[in-house]
Amino acid sequence: MLPEGIFSELEVVFFDAEGTLFHIHPSVGAIYARVCRRYGLAVEPEEMERRFREVFARLKDQGELSPEGCWRRWRQIFLETVSSFGELKDPHQAFAECYRAFTLPENFLLSPGTREVLRSLREQGKRVAIISNWDERLRKLVASFGLEDFFAEIVISCEVGLAKPNPEIYHLACQRLETPPEKALMIGDHPEDDVLAARKAGLWALRYPGGDLRRLFPRK
Repeated sequence: MLPEGIFSELEVVFFDAEGTLFHIHPSVGAIYARVCRRYGLAVEPEEMERRFREVFARLKDQGELSPEGCWRRWRQIFLETVSSFGELKDPHQAFAECYRAFTLPENFLLSPGTREVLRSLREQGKRVAIISNWDERLRKLVASFGLEDFFAEIVISCEVGLAKPNPEIYHLACQRLETPPEKALMIGDHPEDDVLAARKAGLWALRYPGGDLRRLFPRK
């Protein structure tokens, strides 16, 4: 928890996106497997998930950090993942369908308490924003959940050319909200990208360990 009295001094609360506000469900591998089945390739979701994790770990930091570069990287990750199991009837169309799948709310679960926390923060006069290592699909997903009006800003690594754990993405976010880092709080699930990096940039930070988001906030 934050030191006593700090929360009342905060102006902005930043959230990580995937892994904090929402979670992919049931898994990337399950979504890939479901789409690939429609293109003639049957793979068990668990096998697809294992292969995806291997490919993602190798390629996640490669390529240009831009909208086009991120799209190409995800295309490469998808094609390398599924090619391990055979050939698709139309790999490029299959990728397009998979890429779009991660803008649809049915493939995600909101963390318990998300809407209540966002509503409570707004009622307390706190501005709320997102800092995420995602891509342009995040805006569509936030809108599909009906949450876009809660956020004063959404800072996405593939749009700004900076990615966590680089402290500069936190400095940029604070500049956009016109708030000093010491009056901002970052909440995320990753101990290095979301907590240590934010603290290095001068923000307060709390790690989200899972479960109900409301546990991280003082009761009014």
